[in-house]
Amino acid sequence: MFIVNGKTMLILMAVLAVSAGAVLAEDVDYRHDLQIPPPEELGPAVYLESPGVPLGPPDNPEVGDSWTWWLFIWQPMPPHFEQHVCTVRGKTDRGYVVVKDDEWLVSIDQADVDSILEHWENSSPGPYSDQGIYEIDSLSFGDPPDELDNDQRIYLMWYDFKVNADGFFFFFDEYPDETYPDYPSNECEVLYLNPTSTGGPSGDYMHAVVAHEFQHMIHWKYDDDESTWVNEGLSELAMWFYGNPDNISSFNSNPDKDLTVWDGNWSDYIKTYLWSLYFFEQYGGHASVYALVHEPLNSLAGFDAVLEDYGYTENTEDIFIDWAVANFLDDTTIEGGKYGYAGDDLPPFYALQYSSYPVEATKSVNHWAADYYRFKTIPYNDLVLTFDGDNDNVFAVRALVLHETAATEVHEMSIDAASQSGTLTVSGLSSQDEVILVAASTSSSGSPMYDFTAGDGLGISTDPVESALRMVPSINPFSSTVTLQLNWGVNSGEGNPTVEIFDIQGRIVNTLSAETISEGAASVEWNGELQNGNRANAGIYYARARVCSEESTVKLMLLP
Repeated sequence: MFIVNGKTMLILMAVLAVSAGAVLAEDVDYRHDLQIPPPEELGPAVYLESPGVPLGPPDNPEVGDSWTWWLFIWQPMPPHFEQHVCTVRGKTDRGYVVVKDDEWLVSIDQADVDSILEHWENSSPGPYSDQGIYEIDSLSFGDPPDELDNDQRIYLMWYDFKVNADGFFFFFDEYPDETYPDYPSNECEVLYLNPTSTGGPSGDYMHAVVAHEFQHMIHWKYDDDESTWVNEGLSELAMWFYGNPDNISSFNSNPDKDLTVWDGNWSDYIKTYLWSLYFFEQYGGHASVYALVHEPLNSLAGFDAVLEDYGYTENTEDIFIDWAVANFLDDTTIEGGKYGYAGDDLPPFYALQYSSYPVEATKSVNHWAADYYRFKTIPYNDLVLTFDGDNDNVFAVRALVLHETAATEVHEMSIDAASQSGTLTVSGLSSQDEVILVAASTSSSGSPMYDFTAGDGLGISTDPVESALRMVPSINPFSSTVTLQLNWGVNSGEGNPTVEIFDIQGRIVNTLSAETISEGAASVEWNGELQNGNRANAGIYYARARVCSEESTVKLMLLP
């Protein structure tokens, strides 16, 4: 750890890059942000002898001025820094376009420079069309730094990185050269950009990348140790503000990804983009985003602090499960729009599908991630869902009912805090309706394992059968005690009836003794206690009575 000018710098690989890299697909090495290796992986610096070329900029540089810059080069390996002559090719009130000399008229020309500066200063294709990147990002996130050169203009440095990456902000440029001996500083505010990236330097994709990298620079000024996933998510949001967000892919096909962990895969960019866009749309817009950049607390704690400051009753646990539902439904027509996105159209999210019942499964979900399960061709009017997660984690569960002819419904399963278990009955289903179970972990610790079931009592059927035994509850649902009246007729034989209570997972939780009323008739009371004397959780239970060769089962609803 280094302390420089009051700034805390963690010399870690991810921090060296300011933001870790990303890949376009899980098996393709393509990055928005070039990842700078740690010192031990760097090759020796290459010094340039260029007589007559200044080593630094003149006062108030103008178009045509050239001087020697330190540039990070990936090839030939190992990655290293080289000195190169670069020339100012464009200038406005708030920026310079500088190009490595041997790139000029090869990968970038004057038309590109004009387009770059137009979108830097004046216009964009998105919701703020009369603003350029500088104004959009400054208003959204804060003013950029000006640490050393007393020049509010930002340098946009264009050269081929010799690796598939779009750009980067290098925070060592904010310190005098030699402050960090392994990382030379150009001692100015500069964004490095690759003219060989998709669409070339004047395409909207690279304009959006400029907005992405500029957010990193601004964020560094106000919160230099922010968690990478938050920083990246806001840079993704900057691309949306500009009007050219990343295409949503990869994450939707494998959504079991911890939101708070940054591995540098393409799905990391997409998950953090969706979280940031959802937070922007649902919780305060530009004001909340601006406050988040300036909030010293990091990761989810920063979001919670902003939510509290702005008077919201929700915390990140509440928002996370709503966000997980919104990712699947993307439907702004229900629940006041909180289960969808106004600013983007999401592709379908993957859900493991079931069509035969009952279903019993043991699964796992990463922290701050969600799993989706689709139930089709449901043979019941009422689908009973149960969930039982490991007690040391925190889970949130929702059931989404996709009706054939009616509006989508979202039902919350009440999860007991101690047992992390719950039961939910989805009623009124037709054969064409579908139910989606959303199971999310809203914690950073604990076992990821959980069990769930879907069916009608896991094989404990309440359908009418040929039996002389009948059992009728005195009240159902009930909250304190239910009396079960048994009648099996005098011709069925003599015997002592027994009543077993099962939970929704088919486990016996209590065995009750019946009190004989008369020949062929008895009654039994259940006060909601388990065999061990503890109170049962509210939910669905089954009572099964047996006497002689007769059997009867009823479904009970225990209220809180």
